Amino acid sequence: MKFNKNKVHHVDPNQTKKSVIATGIGNAIEWFDFGLYAQLAVILSANFFGDLPEEMQIISTFAVFAFAFIVRPIGGIFFSHLGDKLGRKVVLSTTITLMALSTLVLGLLPTQHQIGIWAPILLLLVRMIQSFSTGGEYAGAMTYIAETAPDKTRGKLGSGLEIGTLIGNIMAAILAGLMYSILSDHQMEQWGWRIPFILAAPLGIVGVLLRSRLDESPAYESTLEEKEELEYSYIDIAKYYWKDIIVCFTGVAFLNVANYMVLSYMPSFLNKTINLGGTVGSILSTVVMGAMIPAVFFFGWYSDKVGNKRTIIFGLAGYSLFSVLAFWLMSIPVLPIVIVGLIIIALFMSTFEGVMPSLLPSMFHTKVRLRTLSLVYNIGAAIFGGLTPFILSTLVQTTGQQIAPSYYLMLINVIGLIIFLTMFKSTSNKSLRGSYPNVESEEEYKEVIQNPKDALWWDDESK
Repeated sequence: MKFNKNKVHHVDPNQTKKSVIATGIGNAIEWFDFGLYAQLAVILSANFFGDLPEEMQIISTFAVFAFAFIVRPIGGIFFSHLGDKLGRKVVLSTTITLMALSTLVLGLLPTQHQIGIWAPILLLLVRMIQSFSTGGEYAGAMTYIAETAPDKTRGKLGSGLEIGTLIGNIMAAILAGLMYSILSDHQMEQWGWRIPFILAAPLGIVGVLLRSRLDESPAYESTLEEKEELEYSYIDIAKYYWKDIIVCFTGVAFLNVANYMVLSYMPSFLNKTINLGGTVGSILSTVVMGAMIPAVFFFGWYSDKVGNKRTIIFGLAGYSLFSVLAFWLMSIPVLPIVIVGLIIIALFMSTFEGVMPSLLPSMFHTKVRLRTLSLVYNIGAAIFGGLTPFILSTLVQTTGQQIAPSYYLMLINVIGLIIFLTMFKSTSNKSLRGSYPNVESEEEYKEVIQNPKDALWWDDESK
């Protein structure tokens, strides 16, 4: 591919920040809806699986959570093709609408006491709609930010997406904690649990309004001009990108195991497994996620300075070495010690959250980026995200060990460490594959013109 200096993208930094904020806020609203399920899992289990033995209720609730993930790859395929034909921002507006509506419906569902077996069936259907929506949401949002951001600040701006995820989960934890504190256990179980889900509807409207005002990404628009997007079939993608697919799938695995362990499993672990109670568990979750926000931003910024590979290796090595220690500390019934264990878990998770939103889209050519990332990400999320709370709760129940989740966490990260050390090359401070550089200043533009080979990632995969 011959370098054409006139095709270097000049990015308006103010517009980029607005795009990141709008995408991050939308993501926060989506994950507020998702986080409510985790925060209220114990009460949902009593309302929708009350006829089962108590130890099976929470496992059944997380089984629904896991089973619904089978539709995520379908959602990913559907929305990626929609994004290729109509644009990235259409996907972002559609997914948040679906998520808000389905969460509202969840808050209105009748319980098992009212309609019997139909209650868990309806719960599963609603969760499947949420997962279908999320199948297009996260990959679409990652792709949009990566294609919009200046190359030299892609990591920092990409971290805004996960900051949105944390804010959404913090909102869910605060609201759940507030409900636990002002209502009795009986009131929460009878009707109080519905209120947070019903509040999803007006928040969804805010998200749609914000995302409808986004500009299309320059990388997508240039691809449309070249009419190259539909040249590759999935067979071609597998043929030319199989190494990148392996690395991406591995990254999705350890990201989702850490993510769903902290955001979806940890509230019930603190509440039920180590008996801290709903209010204390929600408060701890809120504090830990709040502390992660600056850490996520730092690691995103840091990856722009030293490279995303080094930053990710730090997180993988940390989890490999300290997972057992963290869960051992959390199993000691002394609150300050539990907090130390949570901090260890949160620190290394912050490296993933700060770096992966910018790293994963950068692995694939613009012509196949959204389709490939959507499919790989959602298959990985279905296996390693949706199953994580179920696997961890089952490990605790079957082994009787409160530290049992650490074994699974350690195993996944050791595998990730081996793959990323041997197969991944840093993508920081270079253009996205198959695209011209994104620059935000005249100084950066001159630097690209003088040294185009240092700023480009063009390879023979742009056939």
